[in-house]
Amino acid sequence: MKHIVRCGQVMLLLIISAALLAGCAAPAAQPTPTATAKPAPKKVATLPRPYNEKADPAQDIAAALKQAATEHKRVLLDFGANWCPDCLVLSMHFDNAQVKPFLDQHFVVVKIDVGKWDKNLEIAKQYGNPIKLGIPAVVVLDEDGKQIASTADGALASASTSKPQDILAYLKQWAEAKP
Repeated sequence: MKHIVRCGQVMLLLIISAALLAGCAAPAAQPTPTATAKPAPKKVATLPRPYNEKADPAQDIAAALKQAATEHKRVLLDFGANWCPDCLVLSMHFDNAQVKPFLDQHFVVVKIDVGKWDKNLEIAKQYGNPIKLGIPAVVVLDEDGKQIASTADGALASASTSKPQDILAYLKQWAEAKP
């Protein structure tokens, strides 16, 4: 009789365990959605991309020289890349309210993308390789295409530490430089 009672207790224990396990395995009730609208996509800030990666700089320089001759301006070749923080800062300085009016009055700007040091390097070499110490780098041409200034010394390679007034000072110096 003890053996039957004992078997009954084991059987009861197994049934209770099985019920408990089944309860643990059951999925929790999911709340029913009350709205069917999708959440608004998150807006991601994008950095400016001032250097056109598909541009033809030789063609752009030729057009800029033609425009400069007509308007009696200098041509400013801005060598840089969209991945370069200093290049982006220089570009922002060029758009600064203190700098832009002077820049537009005295220069025709050509932005030249050097990619990841694998694009338009032949153009840089034509102008004395101003990028050899870093980018951004600038070359200034007179309206006849003669080079009158360059930052081949790396003067702008740390443009992120400059102020718009510093860039304006360079521009004034280059605008007055004699060929």
